[in-house]
Amino acid sequence: MRKQTEQAVAAIRTAHRIVLASHVNPDGDALGCILALTHALRSLGKDVVPLSQDGVPEIYRWLPGAEWIEAQTERRDFELAIVCDAGVMERTGLKVRPTLESAPCLMDIDHHISDGTFGDIQILDSTAAATAELIWDLITALEADAMQTLATKDVAICLMTGLITDTGSFRFPNVTPRTFQLAAQLQELGAIPAPITELVFENRTYGSVKMLGRALDAMQLTTDGRIGWSHITAKDFSELNATDAETEGIVNHIRAVTTVQVGILFREVPGSKVRISMRARDGMDVNKIANVFGGGGHKLAAGCSVELPLAEVEKLVVAEAIRQVALTVSEADSEQAASGPV
Repeated sequence: MRKQTEQAVAAIRTAHRIVLASHVNPDGDALGCILALTHALRSLGKDVVPLSQDGVPEIYRWLPGAEWIEAQTERRDFELAIVCDAGVMERTGLKVRPTLESAPCLMDIDHHISDGTFGDIQILDSTAAATAELIWDLITALEADAMQTLATKDVAICLMTGLITDTGSFRFPNVTPRTFQLAAQLQELGAIPAPITELVFENRTYGSVKMLGRALDAMQLTTDGRIGWSHITAKDFSELNATDAETEGIVNHIRAVTTVQVGILFREVPGSKVRISMRARDGMDVNKIANVFGGGGHKLAAGCSVELPLAEVEKLVVAEAIRQVALTVSEADSEQAASGPV
């Protein structure tokens, strides 16, 4: 990764006007990464504009610098575009993508590795628990290059939020010693995990709690119990006066059922495609399912959008999930048979 990081530092050094973006329906890692970079790059005197097509969900509006994020911009004078945690370029959103593609240099920083990799400069590492780990490496490299402190408390809070959200408060199997080492460094800078965890996971609007109830009531399982799914309809959004951002985390409740290995949440967002979030237990790969429908992510968490009626989308995606789970189970059985008795 050293060569790619050196290329990234050189590109940032020479650029003055920089645009940052992540994926639609952003989570804590996506927002934490672009905000941490915005803090660091503005400290270097750069003209930086962070973009998020869906804005900032209510549960993340406390992040330092959240008010800087714009939904889109008409500017086309950026010298460098940096995309964080998006998986594939399409997931940056139709309103944001033209701005990113207008820049002469495009950088992709991600812990999602898929067939849709892009960018003139790529910092990609599937072993990272969160893209926040890679942003930290880049910021520390920029510090060394500029010989000034960039890793402030605000940067640390943004990156700790990325770690906490993408690891489920350090509960998921993607956590490594590297993750804990970074968390310790960020805490030393003032990013305390407990209040961040409370703000992210225990700070819900009335609409989001009601939405959770509707989703749980509509939940279904395959006959073997390995796949669980539910939906939130356009009518649900209207009746509860809720937004898509308020569905954050609901898919984890679906996956929490004892037998469920793949959890799926379908959201019939008014005026948008049907959005799908998927979560898996270790051993499954929901990224393969998302890729079939033009989405992306990583093995344990992925998403996509499909422009078809909700019922049809459910039927197609659940069928693909059944196929992928069956393939995974069959491959595991074959490997066990080949290895012989233990």
